[in-house]
Amino acid sequence: MKELIEVFRMNEVNIGVRCRIIIQLGHAINAEHGMNITEPLVYELVKQLDADNKDVESKKNKKHIKWPH
Repeated sequence: MKELIEVFRMNEVNIGVRCRIIIQLGHAINAEHGMNITEPLVYELVKQLDADNKDVESKKNKKHIKWPH
C-alpha cells in the first residue's frame, strides 16, 4: 500500500490525475489480496487532495469506511 502514499505525495502529476491513480491502485490492491482493504485509505487520500471529488464517493467505497464522515 506504500504505492498509494507515493502517488499522494507526487508533485509532478496534477491532483485530478493523482486522485484517479489512487482510486485505481486501491482497486488493484484489493484484487491482489481478494478483499476490500484500501477503501478507507483511498477515501482519505483522495479527499485530502480534492475535497470535492465525487469519484471516491461511491456506495461501495463508503460502506467499508468504519469511521464517521
